[in-house]
Parts: sequence; C-alpha cells; structure tokens
Amino acid sequence: MRKLILAVFFLPIGLIFIFLAFGSQDVDKLIDIEGLRSQGDDWQVMLQKSLPEGGSIKLQQDKWLMYFLHWRPLTEERQDISIEYVRKLMLSFWGPNMPFALSQKSGEMKVAGHRAFFIDGTIYQGMIHSRFIVWNCPETKRQFISDCNINLKRGAPEALLDLQREITQTIACHPQAKIQESSLLRQKYASEKYKLSFYIPQNWRTNDFNNKEWFPKGLSDINGSLWTLLTDSEKYVELLWDNKQSEISEDLFKDYIKRVESHHFETNGITWKIIDMNIENIEAKDDYIVGEGAFKYHLKKGKQEMEKSFIFKALLWNKDNKTYFLLASLRSVQEFWQIPVDLSPSREIFNKYLKEEVLANIKVFNKSYK
Repeated sequence: MRKLILAVFFLPIGLIFIFLAFGSQDVDKLIDIEGLRSQGDDWQVMLQKSLPEGGSIKLQQDKWLMYFLHWRPLTEERQDISIEYVRKLMLSFWGPNMPFALSQKSGEMKVAGHRAFFIDGTIYQGMIHSRFIVWNCPETKRQFISDCNINLKRGAPEALLDLQREITQTIACHPQAKIQESSLLRQKYASEKYKLSFYIPQNWRTNDFNNKEWFPKGLSDINGSLWTLLTDSEKYVELLWDNKQSEISEDLFKDYIKRVESHHFETNGITWKIIDMNIENIEAKDDYIVGEGAFKYHLKKGKQEMEKSFIFKALLWNKDNKTYFLLASLRSVQEFWQIPVDLSPSREIFNKYLKEEVLANIKVFNKSYK
C-alpha cells in the first residue's frame, strides 16, 4: 500500500512546476488570474508565449483530499473510547507505513447523537493533514471512524478538513439519527446495503473502498470502508490566439486542436504533451464554435512516465480582429491505488466550472455562452 500511496498520491507534487516565459502583465490583459483564484484554488501560469503572430497561455490548478468512512464490528475491546483510544487507533490503523505525528488538537463532539472523540495528525513532513473522528453506534453494533485527509502540498486549503468534519456530522449511522444540516452539502449518499447515509458537496463522489486485503469477501454492513474523492481534482486551461481574424469554421477549430496536440514543452526536466485528443462533438453557435471531447496528458521525466485523462470543452471566436481558441478541461479519474473508482466529472459540474469559473474570468471572451 505504501508504494501506491507514494506513486499516486504524491507523484504529481514532483511533476508540477511553474514556467513563466514573460511577466504576468500580458496574462492579466487576457485572463483575470485573481478572479480564478478567488474560490481558493491555486491557479498557476505554467507557460506563457507571446510572438508577433500570436501566442498562448497554459494554466493549471490541482488540489487533493480523501475522506474515508470506516465501520467495524463493535467488539468488546472497542466499547470504551476516549481521546487516548483514538490516539492509539490513528497510529495503528494504516500500519507502520503511515507514521503519523499527532498534534495537540483533540476533543469531543457529537455525531448522530453519539459521543465522538477526535484527534489531528500529520504525515510526510506535514504534507498531509489528517483527522480521525471515532464513535460507537450501539443501535447497529458498529464502531465508525471518520478518516479525514487533505494534501497541503497539492493545494487543498485547511478549510476542506473542517468541511469533512461537517460531512461527518451529517452521517446517519442508524435509523432516525439526529444529523446536522449544512448549506455546503447538498448531495446525499445513501446505502441500504451498508445501512447509512451522509451528505457531501456536489463535486465530490463516494465509492466503495474495495481493498482486497481488508475485505477479501467484499464490504458488508458490519465491516466496510467508503472513500469520497474530488471529481475536479485537476483543472487545465489553455488560451491560444492569432493576431489576425480568420473565418470561424469547423476546419479552423480542428486546426487549433491539432496545434494543441502537437505542442509540447519542458520545464524543470519535465516534458508535458497532450496526446490522444478525441473530438466527440462540434457545434456552431451564432458567433462562435464549441466542441467537446477527451485527451490524455503525458508527462515524462527521465525514465518516469505517467498519463492523466481529461475531458474538455473548447471554444473558438473572433474579437478585435484577433482569433481566440480556449481549451478548458477537468481530469477524469477511473482508477486510484489500483482500485476502480468513478471520478469522472458530471456534465453539471463541468458546465458550472466552464461558465462560472473559466469563462467568467477570460477577459477577451465577449459571447453569450449557454
């Protein structure tokens, strides 16, 4: 398990670097970077290229967290819980390969009407901030562990750890449980099989944590784990422009797609290249063209290589005698830690990201997008 954690959970940290070809002044004329960052996301300029005939800007943002909910049989040795119990549990739950450094932050709270205890800790020199919240549910004879984690090095703000505490307080671990409502948590996860429910943000998704070592016979209502992850963990935006106005057409749209796919750049020894670009649909609007599809980002450093799958929407338009092409994408994860997991962004989430986050901050986009 440790190798998988290091290879997948932390590898992007070593692969993400910022490359700025020119000053930020040119970027600000085209894109409102501070507007993008206003939601707490650490958008960065990866590459800016400006030439007499045109140019391009590449932006990237990522954040990462994991919210686990574990439940185990309420055996005799698990009956009496306390802060000290949670302390020992946190140090042993994931084994010696997860050497938590426990903090002084601990205390009591209520979950579903039950008395719960929590403690905070960090691992990997403070890269990961974690919190264990533990309570017993006598009604269903189960012990629950809310296992909250944020990756600070991959841009997850501290507020997301507190949000996981709010998620925990929406858990109904037994019928007629008293839960705490939150305006930030509108998506309900409910399982008759596991006899529980809780609420999460719209852009998060819950899946079974099918760890074969823990659950060789599969998950049950007595013994199981769920993990909730982001469906928009990585965002990538590219803006291209030509300093001349061309006729907007599907052929020109495809030409820009080829330009995006053919270009690669290197920074800090990392080679970045978009591959396997597939256009699934192109639609002509009144004064612009929009298309959608999928691609993979191939990253290489020495002998190390990895690929990330993305879905995208792209727009082509003219403004002030210039032609612009915008590519907006979100990562689509189908496997993590060699466990199948569906983290493909929903159409609703993608459209909200495109309209309210990206297009709202592209200063040169002057169209009415619907």
